[in-house]
Parts: sequence; C-alpha cells; structure tokens
Amino acid sequence: MIRNAIVAPDAPVGAGPYSPAVRAGDFLFLSGIGALHVETHEIMGTDVIEQTRHTMTNIIAILRAGGASLDNVVKMDAYLQNPDDYEDFNRTYAEYFSPPYPARITVSAGQVWEMLVKMDCIAYLGDP
Repeated sequence: MIRNAIVAPDAPVGAGPYSPAVRAGDFLFLSGIGALHVETHEIMGTDVIEQTRHTMTNIIAILRAGGASLDNVVKMDAYLQNPDDYEDFNRTYAEYFSPPYPARITVSAGQVWEMLVKMDCIAYLGDP
C-alpha cells in the first residue's frame, strides 16, 4: 500500500514527524488537528466554541487538499481538555454535519497541547 502525504496550503503543518493527512487507497486519515493559525501556529479562540470552529476550518482545508469534504468523513475523534465543555463542543460540531453523522468518540484528554479541543478523522473517498 502506498501512503501519500497531504498538506494544505491554508492549514497549519505539525511540528513533529507526521503528516497533516495521509491518503492510503480510498481512505484519507487526518492527524490530530487543532485551532492553530496557519502561519503563526498561535491557538485561535479563547473558548471551546471558537476553537472548535477554527479546528473545523483547518479540517475542511486539509480534506479539500486531499480531494474530500466533510461529506466524506466516516469517523471523527474529538479530544476535549475539559469534560464540562462537551455540550458547547457538541452543539458547535453539529453545525458542520448532517445525518447520517460520522461515527465519533469524544473523550476528555486533559491538556491537549494547551488547546481546548483537538480532532482527527477518517474520510472515505471511494464509491458511496
């Protein structure tokens, strides 16, 4: 199987030895994405609602660079610094998807690199 790294010009690139996304066959795997500014890598937003929106903007950019959209997402993982943010996160997240929703897990992960939320996902690019 061949892995192809996906980098979006309008989304931040991680500082570690990993790709923002990798395409393998008909699947696109996104690494943990947060609310980072594309150029400065500053955390964007001061609450979980703002950070979720910035995170989703970055996810959409990376999906687009890989030839996908939110409609292709089949699995989403969400990591919250504070479990008390779940309701605000969930309402904001729901703005981006319609039924049938992707499969998802949301966990409290403590400090997520000073971010309030971080997400990764898997998109399927094959036949519907």
